[in-house]
Amino acid sequence: MDSQKFGAFVAEIRKERGLTQSELAKKLSVTNKAVSRWETGAGFPDITTLEPLAEALGLSVIELIRSERTDSGGISEEAAEKALSDTIELANLRRDRREFIIAAVALSLIALILIALAVFMPSAPTVWSLPFIFCTVSGLGCLFYARKKRRRGLPSALWFTAAGVLLFVPLAQIILLVILVVSGPLMCCLTVPK
Repeated sequence: MDSQKFGAFVAEIRKERGLTQSELAKKLSVTNKAVSRWETGAGFPDITTLEPLAEALGLSVIELIRSERTDSGGISEEAAEKALSDTIELANLRRDRREFIIAAVALSLIALILIALAVFMPSAPTVWSLPFIFCTVSGLGCLFYARKKRRRGLPSALWFTAAGVLLFVPLAQIILLVILVVSGPLMCCLTVPK
């Protein structure tokens, strides 16, 4: 779907129907800024909004997706399939973008927390904390990317392996740290005073 063509079509039909952006937004329970973004080509409506938008503009969903009126009441099967595939592709792109933003924010927060712990815990040597931070964030990034590739049916084993190797390093560091902390008092109790 071409966002500019779609936006111009929505604006044209809205004006034909004598609606303002605010009135159309109110009918759809969205903001007038959302309508403005659609009409300027800066975005598309959510897939769940397509049917109510088509209804508010007096169009079929296919006409709305294709951004053109059809003369006949029917539409060819190929055109319907193309319109549907375009809509599904758009929905997938939006979902991928949303997941990427969530993953980027989550990984950034994890990195910031780990860096803050490394800086504000003077007992944690840098030799331990930097690999821990790097491997944790990189491993989680590889895991996210592998999951995304698997969902699309693409080969992902290499990315899952990389994530496992990278995440093993901080796990090994935590286990070793626990062993050192637990064994410290035990060693004191086991030594015989002279």
